[in-house]
Amino acid sequence: MSDSKKSADLKRRGFLLAGSVGAVGAAAVVVAPSIKQIPATAATKAAPGERYVGGERAKQYYDTTRV
Repeated sequence: MSDSKKSADLKRRGFLLAGSVGAVGAAAVVVAPSIKQIPATAATKAAPGERYVGGERAKQYYDTTRV
């Protein structure tokens, strides 16, 4: 391949890359305002003496891992 052809290919790639980055940036500007912030919920603390009790799925998992 000649040097002029390689140069043209690199210029074409650069142009396409810049166009792609620009399109993604434009899409991000359009989508960003529509994203809503989810308010953080306060974690509930367990009362003193209260402990975690797993559900049915947790019980099944531990039953299957018992050796």
